[in-house]
Amino acid sequence: MEVPPPTGIPTPNTEKIKRNLIRKGVYPTPKIIHTLRKKEIQKSIRKSKRLANQNQSPTEDEEVNEEAHFRTLKREYTKLSKALMVGKPWERPGFKEILNGSVEYGGERLKREHLRELSEILEKRGEVRWLLDDDVEVEQGSSGNERRGWSPARRRGGDADAIRFLVDRLTAADITIRDWKFSRVMKQSGLQFTERQLLRIVEELGARGHWKHALSVVEWVYTDKDKDNRRYKSRFVYTKLLAVLGKAKRPHEALDIFNLMRGDCHIYPDMAAYHSVAVTLGQAGLLKELLNIIECMRQKPPKRIKNMCRKNWNALLEPDVVIFNAHIDESNHSLTLVPGTECLCSNPTMEGVSWVFKQLRKCSLKPNGATYGLAMEVTTRS
Repeated sequence: MEVPPPTGIPTPNTEKIKRNLIRKGVYPTPKIIHTLRKKEIQKSIRKSKRLANQNQSPTEDEEVNEEAHFRTLKREYTKLSKALMVGKPWERPGFKEILNGSVEYGGERLKREHLRELSEILEKRGEVRWLLDDDVEVEQGSSGNERRGWSPARRRGGDADAIRFLVDRLTAADITIRDWKFSRVMKQSGLQFTERQLLRIVEELGARGHWKHALSVVEWVYTDKDKDNRRYKSRFVYTKLLAVLGKAKRPHEALDIFNLMRGDCHIYPDMAAYHSVAVTLGQAGLLKELLNIIECMRQKPPKRIKNMCRKNWNALLEPDVVIFNAHIDESNHSLTLVPGTECLCSNPTMEGVSWVFKQLRKCSLKPNGATYGLAMEVTTRS
């Protein structure tokens, strides 16, 4: 049974299809005739659609164009109305306000009172510059993809400018890690806080004498609650922090950082860290703590240590000339307790120096110029 074509489409001539097949030497089976008849119907449908599109009246195209033009004008007018909205939000701008928006300044004299107010505002803007900087709100749909990947570090031209920007912001405002502004400033810098960036930040803060901010930066980066910003701790960053604390004459804070390093395998102190904390304690005159540092070098790490990866890890070190020089330097700042005793001797400074030279001889270490210079200074003061 043949399926009739849609309305408006002519019915194919089956007899004509059979004659064409016989003329070409093909036997007209029912399946072949049905297929060719279907193709003729499809061809007629395509032809009717093409003719309908060509015969479309021009008035319909004009209506479509006018509708698109009207929507464009409506969108532009709505945007202009929002920009000119002043005074009370529920009052629409008048026609005069819209016309006056394009009038240029005619050169009238400014009032002195307004100039004084402007000068006062400009003088006080430095106090809140850190709060107002980078507070940019982008209007939805106004900038497109131009500001999608925007960051303060990219705007300022690289890591060097971003680090300088962060250090300036931290030193300008006296804020600590407990303040919400501190976290805001750190995130606005746009830095990834890699090991190299942290070393430069801590060094810059230490050069400016802001050791508290250096402590806060390291603590914030390594203890951030956001898992995406958490980084692996670096021994070199903590060693640089020990040097900053030593330069600022903060022995107790340096000792706390040193004990923190001894509790983690990733940041366990190396010889550079021992040098830094020993020199800091020696300059502060803390003998007991300095002797404890020497003992820690010769002891194995504690059993309960974080991030222990290797069972046969050996972290034992022997004190070198720098450590013993720090012991002699300590003799210049306080009375020296003779190692192995619980009392002060009659000539404590010389006893401490003699003990240092005995230890150098015992460890087969050769004293350097600093060793003799510090020993002579102790001798002149004793």
